[in-house]
Amino acid sequence: MARSNEVKDRFRERLAAADARSNGFRQKLLEDGTRALRPVIEVLTLMAEVLNEEDNVHGSIHGIEPQIDQDNFIVLCAKMRGNETEQKIKIKYGPELGGSNTISVSGLNQRYNEQLVPGAGSVAHIGRVIGSDIHLDENRGAELAEVVRDVVEDFYAAQIEQRSHFAAAA
Repeated sequence: MARSNEVKDRFRERLAAADARSNGFRQKLLEDGTRALRPVIEVLTLMAEVLNEEDNVHGSIHGIEPQIDQDNFIVLCAKMRGNETEQKIKIKYGPELGGSNTISVSGLNQRYNEQLVPGAGSVAHIGRVIGSDIHLDENRGAELAEVVRDVVEDFYAAQIEQRSHFAAAA
């Protein structure tokens, strides 16, 4: 019977050590991802504050807190809700195949994609397009924040202009 207890104890120790390593890795990844995405988080937070002001009726922004998904990526999925429409910008931070951490962005249209990755023959360290996602080096968070700011401003301004256009036509 002592032998089975030794096996169980050893197994418990291995499981606990593996959990500790995994939790340490996930915590480090969350810290790194939050640091890399800080400019984007700050811009979205400021814009959400404006939308949350008392007299604002233009909509809201949710999902700006980074989280770890089941694939060990840091994910931020900003949901911009207007009065009649919604748009999502999904940003992931984590390792790409081959090693280094990148920022992956989806939910931008071609105009904004071009601001981040001009032309089809872009250099890998500037960024690249993979499917509908834009992949950027992790140090380009400030550039991404500026583009996200433009996307949010354009999204809400277009809704206001569209409503005033329809009201004037009626």
